Amino acid sequence: MDIPPLVHHLMALAFLILFLGSFTSPFSDFESSDEPSSICSFERLSEVRRECNSFLSSASKLKLEGGKAYRMPNELSFLYGDWMQETGTSPLMPFDDGDMGKNFSDSGSLLKLVSFSIMDIDISHQYEDAVSVCGYLSIGISRNRSLSNDADGLSPWFRKEPGISELIIPFEGLYTETEGERLMCFLGTSVSPFSEGFPDPSELPMAYSSENYLQSPLLQDDRLMLVLRYPQTFSLTSRVIHGEMRNLNQNSNPKYFDKVYISSQLGYYSNYQFVSEKFVLKACNPYPCQDGLLDGGIIKGLEFCKIFQRLSAEKFDIVANSGCDGTEEHCHNLGPFVLGSEVKTTNGIQDKFRIMMNDLHCIPGDKLSTAKASAVFRVVSSGENLYIAEGRTGLSGMTITAEGTWNSSSGRLCMVGCVGLAETGSHGCNSRICLYFPFSFSITQRSIVVGTMSSINNTDSHNLLSFRKVLRPLDAWNKYYDYSNSYLSYKYSKIESANIILKRNENFNLGTFMKKSFLKYPSVEDINNITSLSLLSDELSFDTYGLPDPLPNIHPPKAYVTMEVLSIGSLFGRHWAHFRDFSHKEEPQILTNSDSTKQDQLLNISAHFTLSGESHAHISVLYLEGLYNPLLGKAFLIGCIDIPLSQGPINITSLESRMDCLIEVKVEYSSKTTRWLINPTAKVSITSQRNEEDPLSFRPIILKTDLIPYRDNSKEIIIRRNFEAVLRILVLLASTACTISQLFYIQKKADVIPFISLTMYGVQALGFGLPLFTGAAVLFKWKEFEHPMKRSYARKTMWFQVLDSITKSLSLVAFVLSLRLFQKIWKARLRLPANKPLNVNQNPSDKPVFLSSWTIHTVGFLALLIIHNKKTEDGVGIRNNHKPPEWVADLGEYMGLVQDFFLLPQIIGNIIWKAQVKPLRKVYYIGFTALRLLLRAYDYVRDPVIGFYIHQSDFNQSSEFFSKSEGIVIMAILVVLAITVGVQQRWNFNKPNNQVLDSTYEELLSK
Repeated sequence: MDIPPLVHHLMALAFLILFLGSFTSPFSDFESSDEPSSICSFERLSEVRRECNSFLSSASKLKLEGGKAYRMPNELSFLYGDWMQETGTSPLMPFDDGDMGKNFSDSGSLLKLVSFSIMDIDISHQYEDAVSVCGYLSIGISRNRSLSNDADGLSPWFRKEPGISELIIPFEGLYTETEGERLMCFLGTSVSPFSEGFPDPSELPMAYSSENYLQSPLLQDDRLMLVLRYPQTFSLTSRVIHGEMRNLNQNSNPKYFDKVYISSQLGYYSNYQFVSEKFVLKACNPYPCQDGLLDGGIIKGLEFCKIFQRLSAEKFDIVANSGCDGTEEHCHNLGPFVLGSEVKTTNGIQDKFRIMMNDLHCIPGDKLSTAKASAVFRVVSSGENLYIAEGRTGLSGMTITAEGTWNSSSGRLCMVGCVGLAETGSHGCNSRICLYFPFSFSITQRSIVVGTMSSINNTDSHNLLSFRKVLRPLDAWNKYYDYSNSYLSYKYSKIESANIILKRNENFNLGTFMKKSFLKYPSVEDINNITSLSLLSDELSFDTYGLPDPLPNIHPPKAYVTMEVLSIGSLFGRHWAHFRDFSHKEEPQILTNSDSTKQDQLLNISAHFTLSGESHAHISVLYLEGLYNPLLGKAFLIGCIDIPLSQGPINITSLESRMDCLIEVKVEYSSKTTRWLINPTAKVSITSQRNEEDPLSFRPIILKTDLIPYRDNSKEIIIRRNFEAVLRILVLLASTACTISQLFYIQKKADVIPFISLTMYGVQALGFGLPLFTGAAVLFKWKEFEHPMKRSYARKTMWFQVLDSITKSLSLVAFVLSLRLFQKIWKARLRLPANKPLNVNQNPSDKPVFLSSWTIHTVGFLALLIIHNKKTEDGVGIRNNHKPPEWVADLGEYMGLVQDFFLLPQIIGNIIWKAQVKPLRKVYYIGFTALRLLLRAYDYVRDPVIGFYIHQSDFNQSSEFFSKSEGIVIMAILVVLAITVGVQQRWNFNKPNNQVLDSTYEELLSK
């Protein structure tokens, strides 16, 4: 019977449901497997609840709504906290001090650091009052080295190397909250550093560093408990993380260690809450005003916060108290900071420590003119690792937490400070911190921030502590570019003194006239364009090595010299044209001593100068101010240096703001006109104006720097390539002319042909021919510093290809002419009769000449090779790429010397043959000698072409086979050889018994 269409549709639908139903189970299995797997196994939760029951008994109901669970890993983890251990007989871990000398003793240099990281939170198995948590603890003793911040598979391990010991301990536990705090209680598994499984380092293939050592079979200990307590709120007096780690074994157990206490603080991921303003007012009302530091200017609250945040991780120098002369006991402490006994007795404490600001928070106040700010001030060793110092979060007597208010109308930030752990610290919140932001700079004021720390109730025994952040020019145009470009300016106060120095050195002579007329020095293209001024600041700044000028007989150590220009005229810092200018200042105008329309005006200039080296420790940092003369490339400056407390009693009246400013500095820059040939350098002269009996006086310092990097040397490189191409062509033309002249000479005087040395012309022919067959440079090489980071200048344009073709063609002509002379001499000697005339000593032969020349050059090459190797071993000379000398490459260099001494075979021949003729024409031997002198002198003068920002010290001139001093000796020998040939020819030709050759002999030679 017929089935209705509706039935057909129902049956099809049923089959479809059955077909899809067959996949129900696989799909459900896939969905269940898609749940995120837990990093930790959480196998010890029952044990955790039993051991941590006393801490969990007061827990309140736990709520993890609003994404709180996802924020917890960041909020509860911390980096580089502090830890200490109860005084007992069971230390946590051993420490190897083999990284320091045997006589080293400085317990304060050791850092006890601890870091904690949450790895997983098991939300799916949350209890009513707690949630399962796991993580790992990295705890160690370090001397300026960082701990591991990543756990490898959450397995316990221990490492000990000279200078660092570290334990990684995985933990499982519970997170809970009480009415006043957040708490975590864990049980962990560790390895015992003192167990018998600890391997002998001498048995390891690589001591302290092999993977086998890190994973060595040390005895494990799972009886560790860790309790961490966090405050519910993050504020000035509520920020400390307290921790306690103890071993649950009995004291007699070898795995037992004394209790460990941990301290840190809430960090970046926690929301900071500012305290009541009344709490801050007790420190700032009345305010201890210091009007001398204020110079006008207004920074609104929002702008202040941007500037304040940039001070994060900055190191502040501690300023010597004006009331201290270095002998008082209170001069050896650091204000309100509570230091250890080993630190209090340290002399020169201001030089050994710095103050760092971290954990900065800032929000604009209700009024736009105010802002609220908080920070942590930490005392750090001047040599402490910057990365570790930035990340440290532990609170102790070496830290002060502070909070205060910025007032734009007064230009001051006043803060109340709490020493150490504010809740339990003996000093509490009884410190006042004042920060000033000067807007104007001078030779004695180079600080971007000046701060003081004092006591609020004046009952503490500590003295006023002053600190500052000196603004380096590099920071002025990088980190604080917007701030310096908008608010900061420079006030010149030493221009008249600098002008006196300038007039004293301004002696008009021919050299000065020539410099002004023909040489160009770093100058500003447009004095009304601040971008041009900024470019000039770059050219006048340098960062390189320097050596005493003139060099002493001994090889002196190099000093690192840095000069950073801070301002030119009224331009402070730098001006980058491609950045938007948010400046609040008016367009700067140049302050000069002459008409502003003249290009030869003197420019006011200030700079920051540093000089390294033990011999210059007394003058390592100089603040400079004075005048720059762009016509002569000279800067005449007054310098000021800080006088430390360790200097002892001095005449205060001779100082300015405790600075010695009786110093003259002169900086001379090399000409830009000759930069295509000679790499730019600077000469620095530093002289004290004090009497020799004055304790602040010092001997004059004169240094000549290595290469000064400059912006773009492509133009100079093109000029040099053109010049050298033209020079090669001219030298080859002159060489061809000299050779042709000799050919005409022997045609007229055939009797001289046999007495011309074949060895000499062989050397000449090789000099012209080898470059044609080997592809080497003709006459002289392209002098380029071969550095891995160099730019390649080997690319040749069509113009250079044309010049290269002309050069090779002329080389071929000179080579052929030299061969023609060689052929004439060879054939003339073959025609010589066996019976020589009476006035000829013997028929000339080049065999003894060649052997003598070969012997002389072999001995000379070996002697030079030994001398250069000795210099390299003594550290005087450094070979390219720091490789030992290769005799093959050095032999190639020596071949140039063989060509320089081309007259040597002729001189030997004249001695042996005693010919009473003039074999060489004056134009030939004097001309070729002059050409070789020209090439040697040019090679002596020119510097290697180098890339951008590579110091000359990277290659060192002594890396060449012939040094410049040896080049002068070679040129002197060249002149002596030419004079010797002239004297020989004149002496032999003018002998009294000179006779004319018989006609038969002369006829043979003339054929």
